[in-house]
Amino acid sequence: MFDSNDNQTKRAPRGSALALLLLLSGCLSLAPSYAADLSKTPPSEAEIKLAKDNLAAAPKDFKAHLALAELYKRAGSNKEAVKEYALTTELNPACYVAYHQMAYSNPDSATVEAAIERLNKLKEEKPRDLLLRVALSELLEQRKEYYHAARTLVDLLYQNAVPEQHVAKVNSRIRLLLGKAKDMQTLEKARGLEDEMEMVPPPLPEASLRRNLHASKIKEPKVMPGVGHAPLLP
Repeated sequence: MFDSNDNQTKRAPRGSALALLLLLSGCLSLAPSYAADLSKTPPSEAEIKLAKDNLAAAPKDFKAHLALAELYKRAGSNKEAVKEYALTTELNPACYVAYHQMAYSNPDSATVEAAIERLNKLKEEKPRDLLLRVALSELLEQRKEYYHAARTLVDLLYQNAVPEQHVAKVNSRIRLLLGKAKDMQTLEKARGLEDEMEMVPPPLPEASLRRNLHASKIKEPKVMPGVGHAPLLP
């Protein structure tokens, strides 16, 4: 079973390496159309009709919503797919693969906001859940909140809650997000909007990442100017 999932992750879409961790979620096996989704084969009308019939028979079954969402996504119907992904997460907030798929289906801002709120609430119950943090990170990235997207993963590293086999991918993801944050800040500065934008703390030192942040001790951070902008590292 693990080898099968591992093969699927290697063929999975998206450029983010850490996003592939979401495909290890238990929800992956609950979406029968997912293997076909990876090959981008458009669904037939019969497949969509069957999925709708299954959903009509069990409207509170999150697996039925997820299966229909996957078919809509394969068909290029992103609006309908986002709606079904959102319903999936409402019925099962821990179905992290649905957040992942939603994030890459051109969701509207209201849907993203609701999904982030749902994950933040769930985070109170599961503060050390890696897949939850990855899903939250991806949604924050969609809102171009790159620093906060990185911070949610750094916090987990500080808790020593990242399995050793995933630490390298987590560190890589943090570098990617902080790089985007720095690029955005540079762009805004070039446009003369430096005083209006949210100042992004400096990136994590490369040496610290090489040592693996999960082994670092938490220290009192030095607060940067402004509210809520403490650097990731002291």
